[in-house]
Amino acid sequence: MDENQLIIKAQNGDNEAFRELVETHQSKVYHLLLGFLRDEYAAEEVAVETFVKAWRHLSSFRLEATFWTWLYRIAYRSAIDYKRRQDPEKNLCLLEENLVSEKAGPLDLIIEKDRNKDLLKALQKISFQQRAAIILYYFQGLSYQEIADITKRPIGTIRADLHRGKKRLKEILTGKWREDGESKRRQTPLGRREQITEGVRSIFS
Repeated sequence: MDENQLIIKAQNGDNEAFRELVETHQSKVYHLLLGFLRDEYAAEEVAVETFVKAWRHLSSFRLEATFWTWLYRIAYRSAIDYKRRQDPEKNLCLLEENLVSEKAGPLDLIIEKDRNKDLLKALQKISFQQRAAIILYYFQGLSYQEIADITKRPIGTIRADLHRGKKRLKEILTGKWREDGESKRRQTPLGRREQITEGVRSIFS
């Protein structure tokens, strides 16, 4: 049974059909949220919330749209709602600027194409909106229009987030690699050239 058939059955109240949809998408939703929230327990909680909302509003889904993009939108908004609930004294803009966590985040679980630790740490140092745009565009392969649909933000703003996010990442990584190179040259006569993964090259291309 294809996905559209499952969706139709689920829209008609078939719990088992919706359970199959959850099983198909739960890993991707969890990893996406893990990238946004950088907390395993929060990602699990918001993933459940995402699917609960999806079930409640499934009747509003139209088959001409992409189910995965629709789920993306729900997950993205749920992540922002979660951040708002965690600190109701701050406004959304401050929440989305989320500072670097004390320990390295688990973004390596979502970014399967790139295991570069420096890149993962650098991603934690840019704003929530920039990080979300980069994850959705470069690592999830969504188009500008799809990201705009998910985030409810203009395409021009998405482009600006990507441009500024890439610029900031490049500044962070260039500085880090320069420091590493100087340190290694002090330790060895020839030093060692840093390895840049394909994922980093694709971001800056």
